Amino acid sequence: AADWLQWGGPKGDYTVDVEGLAESWPEGGPPRLWQRPLGEGYPSILSKDARLYTMYRDSESGEEVVVALDADTGATIWEHRYTVEIWDDMVRAFGLGPNATPLIVGDRIVAISVAGEVRCLDLATGELHWKHDLPEEYGRRSRDEEYGYSASPLLYDGKVIVMVGGDEHAVVAYDPSNGKTVWKSAPGGVSYAPPLLTTLGGRDQYLYFSPQGAIGLDPATGRTLWFHEIEYDNGNHLTGMVKCDERHVWVGSQFATGGGRLLEISGEGDVWSAKQLWFETHLRASHWTAIRRGDHIYGSIGGNRVSLMTAFNWKTGEIAWRHRGFHKAQALYADDKLLFLDEDGILSLARVSPEKFELLASAEVTDSVSWSLPTLVGTTLYLRDSKQILALD
Repeated sequence: AADWLQWGGPKGDYTVDVEGLAESWPEGGPPRLWQRPLGEGYPSILSKDARLYTMYRDSESGEEVVVALDADTGATIWEHRYTVEIWDDMVRAFGLGPNATPLIVGDRIVAISVAGEVRCLDLATGELHWKHDLPEEYGRRSRDEEYGYSASPLLYDGKVIVMVGGDEHAVVAYDPSNGKTVWKSAPGGVSYAPPLLTTLGGRDQYLYFSPQGAIGLDPATGRTLWFHEIEYDNGNHLTGMVKCDERHVWVGSQFATGGGRLLEISGEGDVWSAKQLWFETHLRASHWTAIRRGDHIYGSIGGNRVSLMTAFNWKTGEIAWRHRGFHKAQALYADDKLLFLDEDGILSLARVSPEKFELLASAEVTDSVSWSLPTLVGTTLYLRDSKQILALD
């Protein structure tokens, strides 16, 4: 079973190399191994050496908590607690965080609070090694809708890359051993979509959304390689970009002014450019995952009111099929199956291809809103909603 050390799973693309998933489930869904209370928050669950790691908000104390759990029982191994400042302009409607998924780096874990405080903790004990307050150090640009810090840190060549959105720098990189700053990017804002570390044209690139559009950075230096402007009414892009091949990236955005588009990324050295090949308003997406398999992308496609499980050809934007009933689904691909949890707590298993959608099993497994990406370790699925965390066989 592969470790989950970062947002997006072992490879960062929501795919997992496992075998032996069930072809069907008993009535009531997969057997429940354990379940326990957990506070609100949207970070996904990391896994290493039979331990789970995530974050939540303690509703009684108002503290944010980084927690380590026994993967077999859910019992708490350690907790690291701290107070957070909830900004006056933060929208309360979707909870007060935390939002970002932590990052495991060797024997350390890097977690970022809803207020933008970066903490590096000892993985075994939860002891604090170093911290940075991003708004204090770099300033905080105002956003049309403020939901708190949301960008998950990623690891590149031993450096932890963190989105800032400050007055002086948009992205920075830290040395996890001592917390020293390695590089700082140009100034700029950031949006809510998760960043993506990938290669395009044989060049390592760090892709993220600013309120104005999509950007590719050199992850070794923070230098901007390319920028593609995307018009959007409030700049709060929420959809993770999807690498299609070595030259192409699918970029989704949401609401009435959003849509899906294919960018062709080309260049060499430090001179790169992005060219839009197609744009379709009916291929909009929001704060859920999309997965590429071959020439097609699979996932919930639509807006916040209605989204349908969809397959479309990323080369042309042509829709292959749509299937109703699974709104805002966070999806994984494993054992040649699509495993996905919609916001109503319905967990489903399906075979997908460009030709058809074949539902194998479906069951309600959580009681409250489920917006966190599930974690599949071997054939055990760990998932959370706004009240609890549980393990399924």
